[in-house]
Amino acid sequence: MFGIPRSLLVALVLALGSPGFASEIGVVRVDFELVNQEGGREPWYEIAVVVSVEEGESDPDANPRFADDVTVSVALAAEVNRGRGRGYEFYANRMEYPALEVGQHAVRFFLPPEIVKRDRVRGEPFAYEIEVFSAEGLEFSLVSNNLDNPAALQSFHSQLAASKSDSSVLLPQYQTPFAWAYPRDTPTARQPSR
Repeated sequence: MFGIPRSLLVALVLALGSPGFASEIGVVRVDFELVNQEGGREPWYEIAVVVSVEEGESDPDANPRFADDVTVSVALAAEVNRGRGRGYEFYANRMEYPALEVGQHAVRFFLPPEIVKRDRVRGEPFAYEIEVFSAEGLEFSLVSNNLDNPAALQSFHSQLAASKSDSSVLLPQYQTPFAWAYPRDTPTARQPSR
């Protein structure tokens, strides 16, 4: 987008804020990496979304140091080659948080080792979309460079919806062996409503 590096663009959006929303919430960065479980033989694929809460609720009855009812949604497409040509596997999930304190928090999702090995998932995926919602609606959206164009994003959404892949395979941290890892920056999630 106009030659502005993505990290600078994220910083600008955070600095400018989101007028009309009760809280200022954004994404500082997204990391994709292989991680090993202690005693495990194969790596897991971790997606870590670092969410920043700059300002809490403005409602006089709410605590201004907290943003309430925050949801982080992750959708990604990995390019795979299983002998029948190149294709894409889609994975998606979301996590809900009753409250996030002002500061930075890491929301983590994982692909299990069997899926990582089967689909040969490594590094940054072919495409991804990260969205952060509050009770008021969408607060922040971040897409990979190849989804910057509206037609590409619409195609991504259509393929994600039509995908036969079991998107629940993208596990929230609390459903993995990493449930108690990273205690300093991991907020407590609740089971999402469907």
